[in-house]
Order: sequence, then structure tokens, then C-alpha cells
Amino acid sequence: MTNNNKRRKKMTKLKTKENNFSVLQILGSLLLIFAVADFALSWMGVNLTPFMGSVSRFSPIIFGVIGSVLINMNKEGG
Repeated sequence: MTNNNKRRKKMTKLKTKENNFSVLQILGSLLLIFAVADFALSWMGVNLTPFMGSVSRFSPIIFGVIGSVLINMNKEGG
């Protein structure tokens, strides 16, 4: 019995690393993928964001920054 209780205490002290993605991380990843696609297609002459007007030339930067902020929002330690 005492040996079993020691094992239980050890098991409760172990830290487990969880690999679950939050909705914000998934949305941030999608925004980063869109930013890369927008940048690549802009070199080919395709504008994915004509609704943004003259700001559309900076849209890969805007979407990339927003995406990286959303991805890093839930990380611990800085």
C-alpha cells in the first residue's frame, strides 16, 4: 500500500506538456499563411487585397504581424 501511494504522489508531480492549439493560434497560423501567399502573389501581379486601397501594398506585413501576435499570445514565459 505505501509503495502504491508513493507512485501516485510521483505521478501527480510530473509536468505534462500539452499540445493543444487554441482558436487564436489556428487563426494566427491562417493569417501567416495568407500573408505569405499575398506576398508571393503580389510579385506575380495578383492583388488579394484590393479592398484595402493603397494600404494593400503593406497587407502582407499587417497580416503577418497580426498572425504572429495571435500565435504568441498564449505562450508562457515571455
